[in-house]
Amino acid sequence: MTNTTQTRNQFKIKNIESTVHKSWKICSLDKALEYQNDEVVYRFTTLWDVSFAEAQDLFFETKKWLWLCVQTEKQRLKITTPLLIIDEMWHNFLLFSREYMKYCHDYFGRYIHHNPTTHREKEEAKKLSEADPIGAAETRMQEHIKQFGLIYQNLGLETLLKWYVEYPERYNEEFFKQSYKPMEMNWTPSPEMKKIVGLFKAGKLVIRN
Repeated sequence: MTNTTQTRNQFKIKNIESTVHKSWKICSLDKALEYQNDEVVYRFTTLWDVSFAEAQDLFFETKKWLWLCVQTEKQRLKITTPLLIIDEMWHNFLLFSREYMKYCHDYFGRYIHHNPTTHREKEEAKKLSEADPIGAAETRMQEHIKQFGLIYQNLGLETLLKWYVEYPERYNEEFFKQSYKPMEMNWTPSPEMKKIVGLFKAGKLVIRN
Protein backbone atom coordinates (compact mmCIF):
# COMPACT_ATOMS: atom_id res chain seq x y z
CA MET A 1 0.00 0.00 0.00
CA THR A 2 1.42 3.39 -0.98
CA ASN A 3 1.76 6.31 1.38
CA THR A 4 -0.91 8.18 -0.60
CA THR A 5 -3.40 5.32 -0.19
CA GLN A 6 -2.63 5.09 3.52
CA THR A 7 -3.19 8.82 3.94
CA ARG A 8 -6.53 8.58 2.13
CA ASN A 9 -7.64 5.67 4.30
CA GLN A 10 -6.62 7.48 7.48
CA PHE A 11 -8.53 10.54 6.31
CA LYS A 12 -11.63 8.39 5.68
CA ILE A 13 -11.37 6.80 9.13
CA LYS A 14 -11.08 10.21 10.79
CA ASN A 15 -14.11 11.45 8.85
CA ILE A 16 -16.11 8.39 9.91
CA GLU A 17 -15.09 8.86 13.55
CA SER A 18 -16.00 12.53 13.37
CA THR A 19 -19.42 11.68 11.92
CA VAL A 20 -20.05 9.08 14.62
CA HIS A 21 -19.05 11.50 17.39
CA LYS A 22 -21.37 14.20 15.99
CA SER A 23 -24.24 11.69 15.90
CA TRP A 24 -23.95 11.01 19.63
CA LYS A 25 -26.90 12.60 21.36
CA ILE A 26 -25.50 13.53 24.74
CA CYS A 27 -28.17 14.81 27.09
CA SER A 28 -27.81 17.51 29.71
CA LEU A 29 -26.69 16.60 33.21
CA ASP A 30 -30.14 17.32 34.61
CA LYS A 31 -31.67 14.94 32.07
CA ALA A 32 -29.16 12.18 32.86
CA LEU A 33 -29.98 12.51 36.56
CA GLU A 34 -33.72 12.16 35.98
CA TYR A 35 -33.36 8.44 35.31
CA GLN A 36 -34.63 6.27 38.16
CA ASN A 37 -34.30 2.55 38.78
CA ASP A 38 -35.27 1.38 42.26
CA GLU A 39 -34.28 -2.20 41.46
CA VAL A 40 -30.66 -1.11 40.96
CA VAL A 41 -30.78 0.80 44.24
CA TYR A 42 -32.47 -2.03 46.13
CA ARG A 43 -29.95 -4.62 44.96
CA PHE A 44 -27.13 -2.43 46.25
CA THR A 45 -28.69 -2.49 49.73
CA THR A 46 -28.62 -6.29 49.64
CA LEU A 47 -24.86 -6.16 49.01
CA TRP A 48 -23.80 -3.35 51.32
CA ASP A 49 -24.94 -2.24 54.75
CA VAL A 50 -26.44 1.07 53.61
CA SER A 51 -29.96 2.45 53.73
CA PHE A 52 -32.14 2.75 50.65
CA ALA A 53 -31.81 6.55 50.80
CA GLU A 54 -28.01 6.29 50.98
CA ALA A 55 -27.96 3.88 48.03
CA GLN A 56 -30.18 6.29 46.08
CA ASP A 57 -27.66 9.04 46.69
CA LEU A 58 -24.81 6.80 45.49
CA PHE A 59 -26.76 5.93 42.35
CA PHE A 60 -27.32 9.66 41.79
CA GLU A 61 -23.58 10.31 42.01
CA THR A 62 -22.84 7.36 39.72
CA LYS A 63 -25.07 8.88 37.04
CA LYS A 64 -22.98 12.05 37.37
CA TRP A 65 -19.82 9.98 36.85
CA LEU A 66 -21.25 8.32 33.72
CA TRP A 67 -22.30 11.67 32.29
CA LEU A 68 -18.82 13.06 33.00
CA CYS A 69 -17.19 10.10 31.23
CA VAL A 70 -18.99 11.12 28.04
CA GLN A 71 -18.11 14.80 28.40
CA THR A 72 -14.42 14.04 28.78
CA GLU A 73 -14.15 11.40 26.05
CA LYS A 74 -10.60 12.38 25.09
CA GLN A 75 -9.30 11.85 28.62
CA ARG A 76 -9.81 8.55 30.37
CA LEU A 77 -11.08 9.27 33.85
CA LYS A 78 -9.69 7.11 36.63
CA ILE A 79 -11.46 5.46 39.52
CA THR A 80 -9.09 6.02 42.42
CA THR A 81 -9.54 4.96 46.04
CA PRO A 82 -11.91 7.81 47.06
CA LEU A 83 -14.30 6.77 44.25
CA LEU A 84 -14.41 3.04 44.99
CA ILE A 85 -17.94 3.24 46.36
CA ILE A 86 -19.11 4.83 43.09
CA ASP A 87 -17.31 2.06 41.25
CA GLU A 88 -19.24 -0.51 43.29
CA MET A 89 -22.55 1.11 42.33
CA TRP A 90 -21.40 1.19 38.69
CA HIS A 91 -20.67 -2.57 38.87
CA ASN A 92 -24.13 -3.05 40.36
CA PHE A 93 -25.81 -1.06 37.56
CA LEU A 94 -23.86 -2.96 34.89
CA LEU A 95 -25.41 -6.24 36.04
CA PHE A 96 -28.77 -4.91 34.92
CA SER A 97 -27.34 -5.20 31.41
CA ARG A 98 -30.47 -4.37 29.39
CA GLU A 99 -31.36 -1.38 31.54
CA TYR A 100 -27.78 -0.15 31.61
CA MET A 101 -27.42 -0.43 27.83
CA LYS A 102 -30.72 1.36 27.26
CA TYR A 103 -29.76 4.13 29.68
CA CYS A 104 -26.44 4.68 27.91
CA HIS A 105 -27.95 4.78 24.43
CA ASP A 106 -31.04 6.81 25.36
CA TYR A 107 -29.15 9.45 27.33
CA PHE A 108 -25.66 9.45 25.78
CA GLY A 109 -26.14 7.93 22.33
CA ARG A 110 -23.50 5.27 23.02
CA TYR A 111 -22.52 2.50 25.39
CA ILE A 112 -20.18 3.50 28.21
CA HIS A 113 -17.71 0.68 28.76
CA HIS A 114 -16.19 -0.05 32.13
CA ASN A 115 -12.45 -0.41 31.58
CA PRO A 116 -10.55 -1.44 34.72
CA THR A 117 -6.82 -0.95 35.02
CA THR A 118 -5.16 -3.95 33.39
CA HIS A 119 -2.41 -6.08 34.91
CA ARG A 120 0.00 -4.78 32.26
CA GLU A 121 -0.81 -1.16 33.14
CA LYS A 122 -0.28 -1.86 36.83
CA GLU A 123 3.06 -3.53 36.16
CA GLU A 124 4.22 -0.65 33.93
CA ALA A 125 3.22 1.90 36.60
CA LYS A 126 5.07 -0.13 39.23
CA LYS A 127 8.25 -0.24 37.11
CA LEU A 128 8.10 3.51 36.45
CA SER A 129 7.56 4.19 40.15
CA GLU A 130 10.54 2.03 41.10
CA ALA A 131 12.78 3.60 38.43
CA ASP A 132 11.81 7.20 39.20
CA PRO A 133 9.65 7.52 42.32
CA ILE A 134 9.75 11.32 42.37
CA GLY A 135 8.84 11.61 38.69
CA ALA A 136 6.09 9.01 39.03
CA ALA A 137 4.62 10.82 42.03
CA GLU A 138 4.66 14.11 40.11
CA THR A 139 2.91 12.46 37.15
CA ARG A 140 0.20 11.06 39.42
CA MET A 141 -0.23 14.46 41.05
CA GLN A 142 -0.70 16.14 37.66
CA GLU A 143 -3.23 13.46 36.64
CA HIS A 144 -5.18 14.06 39.86
CA ILE A 145 -5.15 17.83 39.35
CA LYS A 146 -6.36 17.45 35.77
CA GLN A 147 -9.20 15.15 36.81
CA PHE A 148 -10.13 17.45 39.70
CA GLY A 149 -10.31 20.30 37.21
CA LEU A 150 -12.64 18.38 34.91
CA ILE A 151 -14.93 17.48 37.80
CA TYR A 152 -14.93 21.05 39.08
CA GLN A 153 -15.65 22.54 35.64
CA ASN A 154 -18.42 20.08 34.77
CA LEU A 155 -20.00 19.16 38.10
CA GLY A 156 -18.96 21.91 40.51
CA LEU A 157 -17.05 22.25 43.75
CA GLU A 158 -19.72 20.53 45.86
CA THR A 159 -19.39 17.30 43.87
CA LEU A 160 -15.59 17.47 43.92
CA LEU A 161 -15.54 17.79 47.71
CA LYS A 162 -18.18 15.10 48.13
CA TRP A 163 -16.23 12.58 46.05
CA TYR A 164 -12.73 13.30 47.35
CA VAL A 165 -13.29 14.50 50.93
CA GLU A 166 -16.64 13.18 52.20
CA TYR A 167 -16.59 9.76 50.53
CA PRO A 168 -13.08 8.71 51.66
CA GLU A 169 -14.11 9.51 55.24
CA ARG A 170 -17.47 7.75 55.10
CA TYR A 171 -16.54 4.81 52.86
CA ASN A 172 -13.13 4.08 54.26
CA GLU A 173 -11.19 0.84 54.68
CA GLU A 174 -13.22 -0.11 57.74
CA PHE A 175 -16.47 0.33 55.81
CA PHE A 176 -15.32 -1.96 53.00
CA LYS A 177 -14.20 -4.61 55.49
CA GLN A 178 -17.33 -4.59 57.63
CA SER A 179 -20.23 -3.44 55.46
CA TYR A 180 -20.21 -5.98 52.64
CA LYS A 181 -22.98 -8.55 53.04
CA PRO A 182 -21.83 -12.04 52.11
CA MET A 183 -24.22 -14.14 50.07
CA GLU A 184 -26.27 -16.53 52.17
CA MET A 185 -25.61 -20.12 51.10
CA ASN A 186 -28.33 -21.90 53.06
CA TRP A 187 -29.45 -24.17 50.25
CA THR A 188 -29.17 -27.91 50.76
CA PRO A 189 -29.90 -30.50 48.07
CA SER A 190 -33.22 -32.27 48.35
CA PRO A 191 -33.45 -36.08 48.54
CA GLU A 192 -34.61 -36.07 44.91
CA MET A 193 -31.58 -34.03 43.84
CA LYS A 194 -29.22 -36.35 45.73
CA LYS A 195 -30.77 -39.35 44.00
CA ILE A 196 -30.35 -37.76 40.56
CA VAL A 197 -26.70 -36.91 41.28
CA GLY A 198 -26.12 -40.48 42.45
CA LEU A 199 -27.57 -41.86 39.21
CA PHE A 200 -25.32 -39.54 37.18
CA LYS A 201 -22.23 -40.67 39.07
CA ALA A 202 -23.16 -44.31 38.62
CA GLY A 203 -23.66 -43.82 34.91
CA LYS A 204 -27.29 -44.92 35.18
CA LEU A 205 -28.75 -41.63 33.99
CA VAL A 206 -27.89 -40.16 30.59
CA ILE A 207 -29.42 -37.05 29.09
CA ARG A 208 -29.85 -37.13 25.34
CA ASN A 209 -30.80 -34.22 23.09
